[in-house]
Amino acid sequence: MLRSFIMLLLLFIYASRVVANTDTENYKKSCEGGDIFSCGLLGSMYQWGDGVGHDALKAIYFYEKGCYGGGGYSCLMLGGMYGEGLGVKPSTKNALKFLDLACELEITDGCAKSRQLRD
Repeated sequence: MLRSFIMLLLLFIYASRVVANTDTENYKKSCEGGDIFSCGLLGSMYQWGDGVGHDALKAIYFYEKGCYGGGGYSCLMLGGMYGEGLGVKPSTKNALKFLDLACELEITDGCAKSRQLRD
């Protein structure tokens, strides 16, 4: 479980590094147009400061757009940010909300992390 989460995180980081040298504005336009993958990539870029300045509030903004658009991995990452207090005040309630959304979108790590927080 932890191993798959770490692999997912590394994949997200790798993907964000690949796109970091591209035109970020194109990804913003794509995200605003409903491309949930672009939203997740932008969230990751801002969370980790890859190719853009580190900005937790922008990361949350883009992860939320991706999550509410049906992007399970964005929900998972957002749940992790709230659970760990990464750039935001830690909130178990918000962490569970987004981890449960990830679970509903068939991201098994979301289900597992949600169960861990409830135990």
